[in-house]
Amino acid sequence: MKAAGSGRGAGLVALLLVLLALLWLGARADGLTTDEGIYIPAGLRHLERGDFSLNPETPPLAKLLCALPLLGRGLPTPARRRGESDADWARRSLERAPDLGALITAARLPVVVLTVLLAAGLWAWARATHGATAGWAALVLAVFHPSLLAHGHLATTDLPATAGMLATSAAFWWWSRRPGLARAALVGLSFGLAISTRLTAAVLAPCLGLWVLGECWRLPPAERRTRAGQLLGLALLSLLLGLGTVWASYGFRYSAAPDGRPARAAVLRDGAGGGHAWLLGSRLLPEAYLEGLRFQLEHERRGHPAYLLGERSRRGWRSYFLVAFLVKNTPGFLAATLLLLAALLRRPPAWQSVETQWLLPALATFAAASLGHIQIGERYLLPVYPYLILLIASRAAPLMARAQGRSLALAVAALHVAPAVAAARPGHLAYFNTLAGGTAGAHRVLLDSNLDWGQDLPRLAGWMRDHGIEEVQLGYIGSDFPDRLGIRHRDLPGRHPCSAGPAAEPFEGVLVVSPNLLLNLLDRPGPNPYESLAGRQPDARAGVFFVYRLPAAGVSGSR
Repeated sequence: MKAAGSGRGAGLVALLLVLLALLWLGARADGLTTDEGIYIPAGLRHLERGDFSLNPETPPLAKLLCALPLLGRGLPTPARRRGESDADWARRSLERAPDLGALITAARLPVVVLTVLLAAGLWAWARATHGATAGWAALVLAVFHPSLLAHGHLATTDLPATAGMLATSAAFWWWSRRPGLARAALVGLSFGLAISTRLTAAVLAPCLGLWVLGECWRLPPAERRTRAGQLLGLALLSLLLGLGTVWASYGFRYSAAPDGRPARAAVLRDGAGGGHAWLLGSRLLPEAYLEGLRFQLEHERRGHPAYLLGERSRRGWRSYFLVAFLVKNTPGFLAATLLLLAALLRRPPAWQSVETQWLLPALATFAAASLGHIQIGERYLLPVYPYLILLIASRAAPLMARAQGRSLALAVAALHVAPAVAAARPGHLAYFNTLAGGTAGAHRVLLDSNLDWGQDLPRLAGWMRDHGIEEVQLGYIGSDFPDRLGIRHRDLPGRHPCSAGPAAEPFEGVLVVSPNLLLNLLDRPGPNPYESLAGRQPDARAGVFFVYRLPAAGVSGSR
């Protein structure tokens, strides 16, 4: 028994160390992503000065967490100048950093640790509910999931919000088994941490409430009243602790800035404006949090430039996240999902089961993303994956009880693990499966943070060294700094922190263009300067960048 137990422990540690190695490789290899360019300096400003007027669009908890390793490391966070945008302020902070590469890696460390804890939590929860086989299935699926690997090493809100949602669900499951004050308090605290990280985590509240109401409906009348009282107590305590956690993340201060300056706290102009105005007047929540709520609701109403299968839209498509799911997951994970769907159709979970607690938030998150108008990346599905992993793992044990089932499970695992390991060097953020033609064909299906989030300047620098390229004409969009990586370049139309404006002469020599620019993702006014290149086969690829070798008379560089 001791030998078996020690073997299981060694296996767990080994897989978690593999996960840690893959995450560390990504943290060191990926350049600064677009969102990190504002989150890192804003988080340090939050932490050092208690100033939440910068980047109020996103709750501060994940940014505060990522800023902790940066204390005392020399990243300046000056006061914002009059009329200066958040992006310009962030650029001014980052370009004065003494060693930006080391600072980026340090800011990512808390998320790396959180990702390892998330994987261990999935193993423990699946094992506790469905046995050892389910635990190992969950761990393998989590350790080698490309999207968890891609976002599990970035100083952004995506992975922390996912971990917060799963922690809330786990605490709720623990409470539902034996309701009590301490367990209810843990639910409220976990929920508060989740919504202090990302506003969309609030989708959990109706999911958990629906599960308890459905359970109450199936109870005898006497037990139903008892359960209803427990639910009411849970809801009230969760509300109080959730609000308290939000206030704590803002230092228990209403005003966004220490000197009382407002955080652009305008009132919504649509049907929700009355409620938003009431919240501002009541001071029920911190001002910066309410500004983030206003921004997100108006952003949802306006939509965002999106790209799918060669088409562009500001309103999105109902099929966007379904397509993203199909092309951004490994063949093994897709096969496991199909097996899960077949198993659920054959034997649906009982309402009172933990499987239903996993299924409801997975479906709600997927539906909310698909019905929304902000379709800028498969990362919006990140909270779906832990629940889906648990569901797949829950049905793994019956499958693996038979020899044929074990063979099938091993084949599925191989199709999941091998692509994830192969994607480590080119980067998991740009991973696409064979349905999309791999990373090389990804631009025909999706753009934005699915493929090109500004992360590949280090890979471009490596490509230039390997090929003896001294200088390029660069069309880049992102938050990173080509100069810090030794990339000698002349700027083409694009958008990055140290861009001095586009070169006036025609495109010639070695031309390097971001996929987002090449295919005009932002749909900027005027002709796309790269339109004549969009249908041309590139001469090479440097990470996600398209590389062309052009004569002087090749393509005009007009804006």
